[in-house]
Amino acid sequence: MDGPVRIGLVTSVGRTLDAFFPAIAARLEERGFVVTSASGTHSDIASWTHLEGFSQRPSLGVVTAVRSLRAWSRAQQHDVVITNTATASAIVRLAGLRAPVVYFCHGLHWGDEHAPGARPWQLIERALLRRTAGVITINRDDHAWFERHHAPHVHRLRSGVGVPLEEYPAAPVPADGHDLLWVGDFTPRKRPHLAVDVVERLVELGCPVRLRMLGDGPLHEEVRSRIDAAGLGSVITAEGRAAVAPALASATALLHTAEWEGLPRVALEAAAVGRWSYGFDVKGLRDAPLVRLAPDGDVAALAGLVAADVSSGAVRSVPDVRESLGVDAAADGIATAVLDVLGRPALDSDGRTSPGQQSA
Repeated sequence: MDGPVRIGLVTSVGRTLDAFFPAIAARLEERGFVVTSASGTHSDIASWTHLEGFSQRPSLGVVTAVRSLRAWSRAQQHDVVITNTATASAIVRLAGLRAPVVYFCHGLHWGDEHAPGARPWQLIERALLRRTAGVITINRDDHAWFERHHAPHVHRLRSGVGVPLEEYPAAPVPADGHDLLWVGDFTPRKRPHLAVDVVERLVELGCPVRLRMLGDGPLHEEVRSRIDAAGLGSVITAEGRAAVAPALASATALLHTAEWEGLPRVALEAAAVGRWSYGFDVKGLRDAPLVRLAPDGDVAALAGLVAADVSSGAVRSVPDVRESLGVDAAADGIATAVLDVLGRPALDSDGRTSPGQQSA
């Protein structure tokens, strides 16, 4: 097999490509790969193609989606196709492409694999493994699940998709005040009400903290009402969406309350800026750098952890882990996974490869 390895990257919607993959694709191109991308809605990523029939949720357009996907991949002469997001990953793996398919799993759809609600998702994922040539994971729990079910060529990116470090510069922890930051969608899985409960407990403990909540969603107004009802309007704000990087730079630490995650990007961003993340010991968050964890759902324990670190000053003593968080490491990890699936030589110590060479 001669020439550079040709990678296709497919997601359900374009905003996923734009959020995670431009720098990764650019890095892969620098390494000698050819990367083309496609999704069901517009993306600004380079070499992008619109795929008819693709959507964020399953729809009657699946036949059109398969047809457009096959035509695109055939025209691009892909050696491998990487798929990400739930709907796209199912369509791509069922489409019968000529190229092998690598599933880049940002998070299997359950927190506790033994929970009743996890069973249908697991049956679907196990069925799709028959059409999967390789898997890229970003947390230990998902990695272990794929290995237990004999998925081929399982790789793990310990820093997920990485952080664009130039957008999240290191910043000293503010010397005054103790301002916590919560970032996410106001949805049941993210459990924003628990952030309010933690801060209410901290106020009861006499810990001088404030909380800024960024994001919106179906629970936004309910949480705002909860803040007012608890008399915490002077301590907690929930203003909607805003730029995360400057918010992290002005905060003392990140507060995270999700039920489960793939690997929370905001916790990686917090670590890049130089902030601890405080949260519950759940899938995904337990694998983030610079985390301080309490048992899941134990508001008193998490508040006690924050209060103790505020009192001792440990909240302001943050190790520098930026070097391990960049996008280059993520791209090189993806390259390694692709080359493994194709039986090609791995990247050398400088992160370089000759994609046209075949392994012995």
